Amino acid sequence: MPASKQQLYATDLEIGAQVAEREITLDMAAFLNFSALTGDRHPIHYDASYAHDKGFRGPVAHGLLLLALSALGATDLSEQLHDSMVAMTSAQARFLRPVIAGDRLKLTYTVAAVEPRTAGVSLVSFDVELHAIQADSDPGNQPKSTFRLQFLLKDHIDQSHAPEH
Repeated sequence: MPASKQQLYATDLEIGAQVAEREITLDMAAFLNFSALTGDRHPIHYDASYAHDKGFRGPVAHGLLLLALSALGATDLSEQLHDSMVAMTSAQARFLRPVIAGDRLKLTYTVAAVEPRTAGVSLVSFDVELHAIQADSDPGNQPKSTFRLQFLLKDHIDQSHAPEH
Protein backbone atom coordinates (compact mmCIF):
# COMPACT_ATOMS: atom_id res chain seq x y z
CA MET A 1 0.00 0.00 0.00
CA PRO A 2 1.45 3.44 -0.90
CA ALA A 3 2.39 5.75 1.95
CA SER A 4 -0.38 8.17 2.85
CA LYS A 5 0.16 11.81 1.96
CA GLN A 6 0.82 14.42 4.63
CA GLN A 7 -2.52 15.50 6.02
CA LEU A 8 -3.57 19.16 5.90
CA TYR A 9 -5.95 20.97 8.20
CA ALA A 10 -7.78 24.30 7.92
CA THR A 11 -4.99 26.13 9.77
CA ASP A 12 -2.46 24.83 7.20
CA LEU A 13 -4.24 26.51 4.29
CA GLU A 14 -3.12 29.99 3.23
CA ILE A 15 -5.63 32.36 1.65
CA GLY A 16 -4.64 33.01 -1.96
CA ALA A 17 -2.60 29.82 -2.31
CA GLN A 18 -3.23 27.70 -5.39
CA VAL A 19 -3.59 24.24 -3.89
CA ALA A 20 -4.58 22.03 -6.81
CA GLU A 21 -5.10 21.81 -10.53
CA ARG A 22 -6.29 19.23 -12.99
CA GLU A 23 -6.83 18.88 -16.71
CA ILE A 24 -9.52 16.99 -18.56
CA THR A 25 -10.82 16.72 -22.12
CA LEU A 26 -14.60 16.73 -22.40
CA ASP A 27 -15.55 14.33 -25.17
CA MET A 28 -18.98 13.33 -26.45
CA ALA A 29 -18.89 10.21 -24.29
CA ALA A 30 -18.86 12.44 -21.18
CA PHE A 31 -21.80 14.43 -22.56
CA LEU A 32 -23.79 11.27 -23.32
CA ASN A 33 -22.98 9.67 -19.95
CA PHE A 34 -24.11 12.84 -18.15
CA SER A 35 -27.32 12.86 -20.19
CA ALA A 36 -27.97 9.20 -19.38
CA LEU A 37 -27.35 9.79 -15.67
CA THR A 38 -29.48 12.94 -15.35
CA GLY A 39 -32.12 12.35 -18.00
CA ASP A 40 -31.31 15.73 -19.60
CA ARG A 41 -31.99 15.25 -23.30
CA HIS A 42 -31.81 18.83 -24.60
CA PRO A 43 -30.26 18.62 -28.09
CA ILE A 44 -27.86 21.53 -27.44
CA HIS A 45 -25.81 19.05 -25.39
CA TYR A 46 -25.49 16.20 -27.91
CA ASP A 47 -26.70 17.21 -31.40
CA ALA A 48 -23.90 18.95 -33.35
CA SER A 49 -26.23 20.18 -36.10
CA TYR A 50 -28.64 21.69 -33.58
CA ALA A 51 -25.74 23.37 -31.73
CA HIS A 52 -24.33 24.76 -34.99
CA ASP A 53 -27.76 26.13 -35.92
CA LYS A 54 -27.76 27.96 -32.56
CA GLY A 55 -24.36 29.54 -33.28
CA PHE A 56 -22.03 27.19 -31.37
CA ARG A 57 -19.08 25.28 -32.86
CA GLY A 58 -20.40 22.02 -31.38
CA PRO A 59 -22.48 20.54 -28.56
CA VAL A 60 -22.39 22.67 -25.39
CA ALA A 61 -21.52 21.19 -22.00
CA HIS A 62 -24.32 21.21 -19.44
CA GLY A 63 -23.53 23.61 -16.60
CA LEU A 64 -24.08 20.93 -13.98
CA LEU A 65 -21.56 18.70 -15.77
CA LEU A 66 -19.00 21.51 -15.45
CA LEU A 67 -19.81 21.93 -11.76
CA ALA A 68 -19.35 18.19 -11.26
CA LEU A 69 -15.89 18.42 -12.86
CA SER A 70 -14.86 20.86 -10.12
CA ALA A 71 -15.12 18.15 -7.45
CA LEU A 72 -12.29 18.61 -4.96
CA GLY A 73 -12.25 14.83 -4.55
CA ALA A 74 -10.93 14.53 -8.11
CA THR A 75 -7.71 16.38 -7.20
CA ASP A 76 -4.54 15.24 -5.46
CA LEU A 77 -5.40 17.66 -2.63
CA SER A 78 -8.28 15.38 -1.63
CA GLU A 79 -5.87 12.74 -0.31
CA GLN A 80 -4.35 15.35 2.00
CA LEU A 81 -7.72 16.31 3.48
CA HIS A 82 -8.94 12.83 4.49
CA ASP A 83 -8.33 13.39 8.21
CA SER A 84 -9.64 16.97 8.34
CA MET A 85 -12.73 16.73 6.13
CA VAL A 86 -16.00 17.09 8.01
CA ALA A 87 -18.48 17.94 5.24
CA MET A 88 -19.05 19.78 2.01
CA THR A 89 -21.49 22.60 2.77
CA SER A 90 -22.12 24.39 -0.51
CA ALA A 91 -21.21 24.98 -4.14
CA GLN A 92 -21.81 28.10 -6.19
CA ALA A 93 -21.34 28.36 -9.94
CA ARG A 94 -21.06 31.02 -12.62
CA PHE A 95 -21.11 29.89 -16.24
CA LEU A 96 -19.39 32.64 -18.23
CA ARG A 97 -18.63 31.13 -21.64
CA PRO A 98 -19.69 27.90 -23.34
CA VAL A 99 -17.59 24.76 -23.14
CA ILE A 100 -17.83 22.70 -26.31
CA ALA A 101 -17.43 18.94 -26.79
CA GLY A 102 -13.75 18.20 -27.38
CA ASP A 103 -12.45 21.16 -25.34
CA ARG A 104 -9.39 20.50 -23.19
CA LEU A 105 -9.97 22.13 -19.81
CA LYS A 106 -7.77 23.18 -16.91
CA LEU A 107 -9.23 23.69 -13.44
CA THR A 108 -7.27 25.60 -10.79
CA TYR A 109 -8.17 25.58 -7.09
CA THR A 110 -7.28 28.50 -4.80
CA VAL A 111 -7.96 28.94 -1.09
CA ALA A 112 -10.41 31.88 -0.89
CA ALA A 113 -11.26 31.96 2.83
CA VAL A 114 -10.73 30.16 6.12
CA GLU A 115 -13.38 31.16 8.66
CA PRO A 116 -13.42 29.65 12.17
CA ARG A 117 -16.88 28.26 13.02
CA THR A 118 -17.07 26.04 16.08
CA ALA A 119 -14.36 24.76 18.36
CA GLY A 120 -11.78 23.08 16.14
CA VAL A 121 -13.67 23.49 12.84
CA SER A 122 -13.45 26.13 10.10
CA LEU A 123 -15.42 26.86 6.95
CA VAL A 124 -12.92 26.73 4.09
CA SER A 125 -13.78 28.20 0.68
CA PHE A 126 -11.99 27.18 -2.50
CA ASP A 127 -12.36 29.20 -5.69
CA VAL A 128 -12.12 27.10 -8.83
CA GLU A 129 -11.52 28.56 -12.29
CA LEU A 130 -12.17 26.49 -15.38
CA HIS A 131 -10.25 27.56 -18.50
CA ALA A 132 -10.05 26.10 -21.99
CA ILE A 133 -6.45 25.20 -22.80
CA GLN A 134 -6.78 25.84 -26.53
CA ALA A 135 -5.58 29.47 -26.88
CA ASP A 136 -7.26 29.97 -30.29
CA SER A 137 -10.72 29.15 -28.91
CA ASP A 138 -10.41 31.31 -25.80
CA PRO A 139 -9.08 34.81 -26.57
CA GLY A 140 -7.55 36.44 -23.52
CA ASN A 141 -7.68 33.12 -21.65
CA GLN A 142 -10.81 34.22 -19.80
CA PRO A 143 -12.41 31.62 -17.52
CA LYS A 144 -15.26 29.59 -18.95
CA SER A 145 -16.74 29.04 -15.48
CA THR A 146 -15.98 29.87 -11.87
CA PHE A 147 -17.04 27.93 -8.82
CA ARG A 148 -16.85 28.39 -5.06
CA LEU A 149 -16.75 25.17 -3.07
CA GLN A 150 -17.14 25.29 0.72
CA PHE A 151 -16.19 22.65 3.25
CA LEU A 152 -16.05 22.25 6.99
CA LEU A 153 -12.51 21.17 7.88
CA LYS A 154 -10.94 20.40 11.23
CA ASP A 155 -8.46 23.11 12.27
CA HIS A 156 -5.78 20.68 13.42
CA ILE A 157 -5.13 17.04 14.18
CA ASP A 158 -7.27 15.57 16.93
CA GLN A 159 -4.62 14.83 19.57
CA SER A 160 -6.90 12.37 21.35
CA HIS A 161 -6.55 10.05 18.32
CA ALA A 162 -2.95 10.89 17.40
CA PRO A 163 -0.50 7.99 17.32
CA GLU A 164 1.98 7.88 20.20
CA HIS A 165 5.68 8.20 19.46
